[in-house]
Amino acid sequence: PQKHILRKLKDVIDFSQVHEWVAPLYSEKTGRPSIDPELVVRIIVLEYLFNHSEREFFSILPMHAGYLWFCGLDFESSLPDRTTLVKTRALWRQHGVFDRLMHQVVDQCIAAGLVKPDVHAGVDGTQVRANASIHSLQEKTLAPVQSLQDYLSELERDDRKASSERHDNQDDDNDRDPTSGSPSNQEKPKTNGLEERAAHENFRGKKFSNQTYRSVTDPDARLYRKSKGQETYLRYLVHNLMDVESGVILATTASVASGTAEREVSLHQLAEVRFKHKPIKIRTLSADKAYGTPFYLQSLFSQGITPLVSLQNLKLEETPTWKRKTNDPERQRKRQAKVEEVRIKNKAKQIQLDGKYREIQVKRTRLEHGYAESKNVHGLERARSRGLDCMQEQALCTAIVQNLKRLCRLKGRRPNTGTLACAKTKNPREWSHQYPLAFSIFSKIYEHIVQITEKFTRFSPVF
Repeated sequence: PQKHILRKLKDVIDFSQVHEWVAPLYSEKTGRPSIDPELVVRIIVLEYLFNHSEREFFSILPMHAGYLWFCGLDFESSLPDRTTLVKTRALWRQHGVFDRLMHQVVDQCIAAGLVKPDVHAGVDGTQVRANASIHSLQEKTLAPVQSLQDYLSELERDDRKASSERHDNQDDDNDRDPTSGSPSNQEKPKTNGLEERAAHENFRGKKFSNQTYRSVTDPDARLYRKSKGQETYLRYLVHNLMDVESGVILATTASVASGTAEREVSLHQLAEVRFKHKPIKIRTLSADKAYGTPFYLQSLFSQGITPLVSLQNLKLEETPTWKRKTNDPERQRKRQAKVEEVRIKNKAKQIQLDGKYREIQVKRTRLEHGYAESKNVHGLERARSRGLDCMQEQALCTAIVQNLKRLCRLKGRRPNTGTLACAKTKNPREWSHQYPLAFSIFSKIYEHIVQITEKFTRFSPVF
């Protein structure tokens, strides 16, 4: 159909630069030629756009005309093997190719005018169920503390014991009757330990902790719950830094589930956006009450960012004073830190009381809308694979697809928006790029002056 999203996507995206990114990863002289990297990107976009697993997608691809057309193939083309794509993604994860793809898509959104130079951003995190069962938890065993000499002597005893058992097994093999049958046929088949534990072990009433237990299936996953009424599962956290006006995700990061991960990752994302996307500047940052710590607020103020954090108590606090002076340097340091903490909190509360950015704060709910879209439509509800690096890849690919959908929607309103319009400018500090409204006004004035000049020059009176 003419209005299908794949037609808009094909006009919007341009991943031809991926050839330059992956060229150093392959040899020009030895080995078999690799799969077309742009084809890999298009396949990944389709998988995340329509929430297909790799097995499901490759079973649908040979008979789906729209998918083949988007990938530049036909019904008679030879399709890549699924395992080739698996190994290609693993190679790209190690060398940051997906981070470059995310960077390029955000640059396209900036160049197309979807993201304005002055950004009102919002930050939040969401939970993602890990691809591991609660029955895969095993208690961590710490190695006993011993001296080097004891450790070497223990290894020597183990080697002697293993060699003696090896000799005994050889003697038994020589004495065994060959007609009696192999012992492997007489033994009972071994069962998987995790399956046996899941079938027989009862975890009700048992207490688990990340300090004492770890998942055998996915060691990077952690037991986590956001509130007391929520069930505890093995989870990851995915953090998005979003432009709340356009809905474009500027940065996304997957992290191990912990209580302080949101604030730590947010500061890293702000530094990343400031370094990678220089045409834009974050003016305000909307967040929930979990980001209302004095250290985090001070970090935002030091970067020139206005924090729009939902604080529980908006009553201004009095500056603390002490009846007695102290000469103890440690006590002086603590008193100064307390005064600075109260000053920072009052400054953030005063911003809330003024109500100047109330409209921007209301738009913070678009972060929740983005998470709902990513989970219900693009499969971010559960991890596709295992490991923190695979979770980071899934978060990046999901954000890339969501940003491409925003570009497609912009193309519907502005037909000239495409791969050429979304190309990255050579000089990001060019004033025509920074101030598109002023540039358009001066262009119209210049055209009007040229028309008037041509009108008078063509007039030649006859005497």
